[in-house]
Amino acid sequence: MSRKLCLRPARQEGQYRQQLVFIIVTHQAVKNSNLVEHDALQNVQIKIADIIFGVSSDHPNGLLNLEKSYLDFLCTETPDLNIKGHYAGIPDIALCDDNKVFESDVAWNVYQVDGCPVFTLRSPISGPDPYCIAPFSPDFRDGDVYYRLPYPGDVPEGFVPHPLEAPLFHLLMISILAQGYGILVHACGIDDNGRGLLFPASPDFGKTTMAQLWKDEARILNDERVVLRLRDGGLWICGTPWHGDHEEFSTRCVPLEKIYFLNQSKKNTVNSQEGSAAALKLLSHCFHPFWDKEGMQFITDFAAQVTSDVPCYELGFVPDRKVVDFLRCVK
Repeated sequence: MSRKLCLRPARQEGQYRQQLVFIIVTHQAVKNSNLVEHDALQNVQIKIADIIFGVSSDHPNGLLNLEKSYLDFLCTETPDLNIKGHYAGIPDIALCDDNKVFESDVAWNVYQVDGCPVFTLRSPISGPDPYCIAPFSPDFRDGDVYYRLPYPGDVPEGFVPHPLEAPLFHLLMISILAQGYGILVHACGIDDNGRGLLFPASPDFGKTTMAQLWKDEARILNDERVVLRLRDGGLWICGTPWHGDHEEFSTRCVPLEKIYFLNQSKKNTVNSQEGSAAALKLLSHCFHPFWDKEGMQFITDFAAQVTSDVPCYELGFVPDRKVVDFLRCVK
């Protein structure tokens, strides 16, 4: 792989919770919602998969609109990436079909302007023009996120949009991982007493069900999106805040031991998956940086490396707790 990665060791879950005295939940709108109020207003550090996102705002009065799912991921360490939110309007950046590198069908696009990636967000509520434009450095480590107010989303009075509101945070994570860190996988991740188990699957194929079956048996990293990355010469899976219907998740990272591609079945079965077939299955369940040619090559090579180094299986399972004991017996 042409892109290399070097990350610091992961910290224990909750290590910094006692330091986060600046997190308060006092505003009545916050008490009745899923948001967290940051009393310093100017910056937070969010640590996901041992990558630290520094997020700041230039708004003098508005409160950052931060979901509670990020609370355990806050830290006080030096950021690896620096993202600043701006709320005084959209800058005049030349966006046209000639420099558009990816167009999604869900109201976001990616452009390449003067060698730098630029994400745009649109909404039918705000009209045809972008309500958010976010230019980043070529390595995605520095970015400015410009919002046009009023924001078309659901933001309580007195708040401003968090600079990394969805889907921008997901797009940034996909992009930075493709710089040599790893991949974001559509999967359930389980920490079974230090054994990392990854269950990639398409929607409605059992990721949340698998998380619920392990609920009292192991730590749930996430039931929807899990980071798979290199660390200390090995492969690790890490929890993220972006959960599905199962709301339990973890900040932890754990060494990856096995990958199980999920299929529902009338009985519990496992069939070994190897070579290109396993790599293609993993690629079909990861989030691709289609706007980054080198990043696409990296994740292709990375998937081949992962499925070569880690035992992979197709798992047909019955949705009851017997599958937990069944999996613990797989050699």
